[in-house]
Amino acid sequence: MEYKGITRDALFLLADNRFRDSKAFYEEHKEEIKANVTVPMRQLAGIIVEDLLSVDPLMNSIPTKMVSRVRRDTRYTKDKRLYRENMWIMFMRPKHEWRGYPCMWFEVTPSGYSLGVGFYGDEPGLLETYRKALRERPEEFRKAVKKCEMTGSVCFKNSYKRPFAGCPEGLEGYYNLKDVGFIVYFNELDDLESDKIIEIMRGIYKAYTPMYKFLLSVSDEYFSKGE
Repeated sequence: MEYKGITRDALFLLADNRFRDSKAFYEEHKEEIKANVTVPMRQLAGIIVEDLLSVDPLMNSIPTKMVSRVRRDTRYTKDKRLYRENMWIMFMRPKHEWRGYPCMWFEVTPSGYSLGVGFYGDEPGLLETYRKALRERPEEFRKAVKKCEMTGSVCFKNSYKRPFAGCPEGLEGYYNLKDVGFIVYFNELDDLESDKIIEIMRGIYKAYTPMYKFLLSVSDEYFSKGE
């Protein structure tokens, strides 16, 4: 699969479409948006996932199911704008079959792009299993954190106010998290126009792999108990 690139003009059109919030404007430019944003994102998904299947063979590998849609689902949100100006790829297991499992992602916006790894702990039992893993395997986690930080990634800072007992020394900033993950931002839009972005993604996801595997083991342990 060959990556055709995403230009500044393509991202500007995506932003303009969101600003106008007009079904007529979208229908007029739908094929242009698809050809210059959606299709290249699917190309990236297909290229990168081939590397990541060695990390998690159960990861979804169908690009059309990995890339977000331009049209927003407004049924469950107060924001009723019809279209988005950001697009993303989720490198993860099919979410309806594997709830609570980690993912790696890639997002583009008119101002830049970002990459991340983590999971959202919307189940208290999953986060308790995560804390248990920190207590039992603190050194493995520290090494995974170091790999993430070497890419410039920073940890999510969404934490519970009341601290939980038993935190290993030095992991206070990670033990009470509600959402567990790391993210890095770039504003170099020129990276998106060529194969350079493929090498950047490969390098960062390689660094994210120890964290993904650590979180994968947490999810496996939690759901193996029939939770």
